[in-house]
Amino acid sequence: MTKANSATINVIKEILGDDAPSLLGHQCNTIPKSQIHLPGPDFIDRVLLDSDRPVAVLRNVQALFDHGRLRGTG
Repeated sequence: MTKANSATINVIKEILGDDAPSLLGHQCNTIPKSQIHLPGPDFIDRVLLDSDRPVAVLRNVQALFDHGRLRGTG
């Protein structure tokens, strides 16, 4: 861990106060990792392409993802 990351973690711990250990050490046991789809520029192709959505809907969702400051990040 770099000094910047260490400093950031320390600031987060300071903000969280006494709850920091339980919040930062949390592990989700309700959603399996295999059901989580990470964002990315190929999100539509990986996740939504095999759905029953019309091509026009997929094209419009891709257009939304390709717009704005975070365009192309999924």
